[in-house]
Amino acid sequence: MRSDRVDSAPSRVPAEVPTRHPRRDRFFTVVFIVVLVVMGSLAFRPRASAMLDAENRTMAPWPAGALTRLFPTAFEQAFADRFGGREALLRWHNRVRVRLFGVPAASNVLIGRDGWLYFMGEDGTSFDRYYRGMLPVSDAQLQAVVAELARRNAFLAANGIAYVVTIAPDKSTIYPEHLPRWATQLTARTPLDRLIDAIRTEGSVRFVDLREPLRAAKSRERVYFATDSHWNLLGAAVAYGEIIREVAAALPSQRVQMVPAAVPPYVPDVDVYRGDLARLTGDPASFSEPDFAPLGKLLAAPQTRCAKRTDAEQHNGFEWYACDRPGLPRAIAYRDSMAIPLIPLLAENFSRSIYVGSRQLDPAFVLREHPDVVIEEMVERSLLAPAAAAMAAAPATR
Repeated sequence: MRSDRVDSAPSRVPAEVPTRHPRRDRFFTVVFIVVLVVMGSLAFRPRASAMLDAENRTMAPWPAGALTRLFPTAFEQAFADRFGGREALLRWHNRVRVRLFGVPAASNVLIGRDGWLYFMGEDGTSFDRYYRGMLPVSDAQLQAVVAELARRNAFLAANGIAYVVTIAPDKSTIYPEHLPRWATQLTARTPLDRLIDAIRTEGSVRFVDLREPLRAAKSRERVYFATDSHWNLLGAAVAYGEIIREVAAALPSQRVQMVPAAVPPYVPDVDVYRGDLARLTGDPASFSEPDFAPLGKLLAAPQTRCAKRTDAEQHNGFEWYACDRPGLPRAIAYRDSMAIPLIPLLAENFSRSIYVGSRQLDPAFVLREHPDVVIEEMVERSLLAPAAAAMAAAPATR
């Protein structure tokens, strides 16, 4: 006989989980407070450097003076920059961004192919303007640059001074093959192409076009850093040769004989370089390259060169060099950071040479120094700068 009876004994239900865990809560509260206190206290420890490497900037200073309404904001900024563990956390954050998503910490750095990095300009628009052609550069803007260069040339020529101008190409102009595939040029002719044509049409300014010599040289050796926004010493040596040849042509009566560029030996696995763009990614450990011509070795052996720096330290962007070989001309070079490896090479050819970190030619300074030649170097992304920093009026002569 079948039984339809069901066991009516109640099932066992687990006890309700408590909503409070006093011991656990107290433990994590204490740990949280201790971590905050320790990391906050580390903000006041002595530091050997005020640089924040992960952000490529200096720390906000501690507020000084009496308490004012600005004191809380200044203190908060300084405290935040020094908070314990901040740099380590930022390094890990940047490492994840770069390695997993290919996104650098700095918005004006472009990660290309094969470990190459490109600088998009101080404001992040230069690459789009001068390489891709996405932002306009008018003929009027370029003609204003040509007019300013011609004005400088006329002033110098009137005072018996030669003038040589050159533009250091951006890395994307010489090494476009390492750019991301989407970074194509939208115009057939770049602003640099158009400006050089306009300079040649005007006809009075001695201009050194470095594009083809650098492209030819790159088939033999790397002439720009992969992880830096500048050319390396090998690229600077190519530019040096072209510039000195033009200086010699401009000073036919002077003793201008190009001194061979000294290139220090490269030691594999020892001479390793991480450039300014590698640091700006926030993850410099991911980007390194061979330093095929270590500039540091050249600068560390001044006794091997005739030209010696005669100022104790750099003053407001001025550097003075002297070489005691008889019969050498004198020079002033207006330059930007691309000329850093050029300086020790150029200085060998002049009895006195001055390197000025400025876009604006100063007539009074030039007349006081009265060089045989003025050399002007500017990087491609700054090719409109001469018009924006027009030469002041020349002082009246007696």
